[in-house]
Amino acid sequence: MAIDKNRIRELAKLLNIHTVGNARFELNNLRMNNLEYLQWIFERELEVRKERAIIRARKISNLPQVTFDKNSLHDGVRYQVEKLEKCGWAEKSENILITGSHGAGKTALATHLANAAIDKSYKVLYLKLDELFIVLKNKETMQQARITHSRIKSADVLVLDEFLYLDIPKQDLELLYKTIMSINSTTSIVYVANREFSDWIASLEDKYTMQLMIQRSVASSELVSP
Repeated sequence: MAIDKNRIRELAKLLNIHTVGNARFELNNLRMNNLEYLQWIFERELEVRKERAIIRARKISNLPQVTFDKNSLHDGVRYQVEKLEKCGWAEKSENILITGSHGAGKTALATHLANAAIDKSYKVLYLKLDELFIVLKNKETMQQARITHSRIKSADVLVLDEFLYLDIPKQDLELLYKTIMSINSTTSIVYVANREFSDWIASLEDKYTMQLMIQRSVASSELVSP
């Protein structure tokens, strides 16, 4: 039977086998038997699908496009970051608290760790705290807020940037507390903040709720200060 490469590629596309369907490899250059070739195709196909899944996950994550320079860190912090890059914290649904002054590279570090999690197939979502409140307050009436809220609930890693950067009203704090408690056991939360715990409590009207949130979620986080 005559071999028609175009027909092979058409069939591969119908079967969603991208490596052959998109003509990524030249069949004539391979020296292997039929079974070896079939295994090779399947392995390359899995690699392509993983690459595409990572690209999709990065797009959905909403992570900012920032540059992170690990070499600029002190030795102790660099060692800590290299350990966190392995994502054991994401596997165990443990939290991270990144603190530091303005311009210290907190967001860049959080994004770096979140990208490491995406590379290991964890679902990641990045939001600033004010964006989170918009989602929580409009999830019943706005389609995009409803979609984002669904992603919050299904995320393995949630990055909350500008966490309590500004004081928030009592009702908003209660909403934040309920949301964090609802995902705290199944989702790793990466808090990015430039204020100490004592500042959070002192500046808020509802100190009791803030203390509860710190005790049950934030205080158990691994602290990183770039």
